[in-house]
Amino acid sequence: MIAYLLASLPTPRLTEPPSIEPATFVERCRGFVSEERWHDLVELFGPDAEDAAAVRPTPSDESKPDRQRDAVTRAWRDLSAQIGDAVAVHRAANARRDPAPYLQRPSGYRVDVAAAVETAFALPNPGARERALDELRWRLADELALRELDGFAALFARAVQLRLAWRWARWEAEAGWAALEANLRQLEAPHA
Repeated sequence: MIAYLLASLPTPRLTEPPSIEPATFVERCRGFVSEERWHDLVELFGPDAEDAAAVRPTPSDESKPDRQRDAVTRAWRDLSAQIGDAVAVHRAANARRDPAPYLQRPSGYRVDVAAAVETAFALPNPGARERALDELRWRLADELALRELDGFAALFARAVQLRLAWRWARWEAEAGWAALEANLRQLEAPHA
């Protein structure tokens, strides 16, 4: 049944704005997956899925941090946490800080993920670095989909990729320049 849902959903591209909103995506998935898996999708999107009242998890679900998660969801959290840990180590080294408080300590370790983060941090600017990290996340989502090409693994991978595409679609050059200018003014204020 998930295969039919996958066929009806848009195939995302990192460089193009998706043609479906997060709340719509999550709501479409509701009748095709179990309640637990549906909540895993809602958690993946976080506030982006809150456009529709029916999408919000119930307060009783939010208060259960130890609820059983799907194996695919746990695998993605571990991969995402490994990327986050590698980024934290790099940023802490640049700031000469201890990264320990920022580490999530996932189960497992992949050398290719660590190497890809290392390569991303060798890039000349933050935009290129973010692009490389999101391309890594995209590739890992593709690998996750291979676990079950017409099942929940493929649907969850599609959700991850849509989330990445929405993130890139929201970024605007003008807003970025405005944020940079505001940050520069804050830095200059004590010295003026």
